[in-house]
Amino acid sequence: MLAAPETLAVDLSGARALKLRASSGDPAALRDAAKQFEAMMITQMLKTLRETRFNDEDDPMTGGESMKLYQGLLDQQWAARMTEGRGLGFADMLARHLERQAGVPAGASERPPSPPVSPQGAGLAPLSAPPAAAIPATAASVQDAKPASLAAEPAATSVAERKRRFLEALRPHAEAAEAATGVPARFILAQAALESGWGERQIRAADGTQSHNLFGIKAGKGWTGEAVETDTTEYRQGVAMKLAQRFRAYPDYAAAFADHAQLLRSRYAEAVRAGDDAAGFARGLAQGGYATDPAYAGKLQSVIASVAMAGV
Repeated sequence: MLAAPETLAVDLSGARALKLRASSGDPAALRDAAKQFEAMMITQMLKTLRETRFNDEDDPMTGGESMKLYQGLLDQQWAARMTEGRGLGFADMLARHLERQAGVPAGASERPPSPPVSPQGAGLAPLSAPPAAAIPATAASVQDAKPASLAAEPAATSVAERKRRFLEALRPHAEAAEAATGVPARFILAQAALESGWGERQIRAADGTQSHNLFGIKAGKGWTGEAVETDTTEYRQGVAMKLAQRFRAYPDYAAAFADHAQLLRSRYAEAVRAGDDAAGFARGLAQGGYATDPAYAGKLQSVIASVAMAGV
């Protein structure tokens, strides 16, 4: 015998019947109306989340009207499962508000919580916080790794002190790059700080070998020097994702700053011509395609201001 099919989470005919029952002050109907409204809200939330993805040209697996219809129906069923039992709590608040309006005794519409739906069932597993190890670390450009030549510091060292040491250790290299490009040393230091997380997330090889690449410069087809491969955050259609990329590796920081200076002169003329204009420098790099992060220019300007406050 076939099981009866589930009704849609947002059943229009059922909604009309609920409206009639709720208008009579039926506590059970008030509760059902509140839960249906919560389901509609979750459906809209899921729809919005789906829109934050690749467009159909970049994601052919989800293209087509039939797939969109299926996704819409699936979202409604997910919403129905997520509102079972206590749901998100929104329905409870709404039900109490409706009770007050209808003059029904407080709590009359409450029901005992239903047991959570198991993952093997037709619905979703209960939402819970993932273990700390499962939460991906965010980074401006590259994986977490402390710089080899910037000595390990005690945990008690303040953030301001770590930043000061980072700037002082690299200042001579930035000043040499300023002499070669005309770009203020503090701008160059700020970009190194942004790309490497103030030296806390430098690029390393799989065996831990230091690359000295503070600027996140990739090893393209024309690069003949050493290179390392690691995961980095890239943006596609405004969506952040982790991708494996090859980056240039240098024997020391002096070589890294020199290569960065050469890159600025050859590919980012607008940024170099900005002179002492921090906004112009950041905008020139972003518009020149230095990074895929759509907020790169704003982030760089913020770090430049931070470097300036440190007296560099």
